[in-house]
Amino acid sequence: MMVTYGKDFGGPGDAPESPNYVRPIENNLEILIRILGVVTAIIVCGVGADIAYHRHVMGYYVTVASALIFFLEITWAITLFVQICLRNDESHCSRCWLSVLMVTRGWRRALFYLPLSCILAWKPHNLWLSFVAAGLLAALSLLYVISSALSQRGSSVTLGDSMGESLLNTRPEAYDRFEEVLVTEVLDDGVSGPTSDGEM
Repeated sequence: MMVTYGKDFGGPGDAPESPNYVRPIENNLEILIRILGVVTAIIVCGVGADIAYHRHVMGYYVTVASALIFFLEITWAITLFVQICLRNDESHCSRCWLSVLMVTRGWRRALFYLPLSCILAWKPHNLWLSFVAAGLLAALSLLYVISSALSQRGSSVTLGDSMGESLLNTRPEAYDRFEEVLVTEVLDDGVSGPTSDGEM
């Protein structure tokens, strides 16, 4: 007879007890922010190019700002690339990139997006798309603030953008969620020796 002991793994409704667990609403918000961020960068670039085409100096600044927005919105992909190329977390490049992420993650992006949104709404230069870009920047700022508030309300936040920036991180606690299955010795009457009747 074989007796096994193990931990109940729970049903699909049970949330894992790992502190790095991302709830579905935060995951969906993360995807929405990434898509909206790239779209916003493209629209702001178009606004900057149109303003520069009409010989306004501000167009060049808006175009450079759109490149910075695009950079900020693809930091998750850059982090993935850095993790693939540099497997050593102690390298100088990894530490520099980590400091860039610390400065630019979460609600801190709103400190750049909101003033640019106000500038685009204040000086549209007869371009209706400028108001669209300003609205998208304001919405993106608000989403970043909401996302930061949700992640701080939840369990402890790891460094980096939750989904994309931690795709290749190997966390030992992810493997320690389940207890090992303990198996007692197999006690078989035929193998354990003669019984009281003298039979094998």
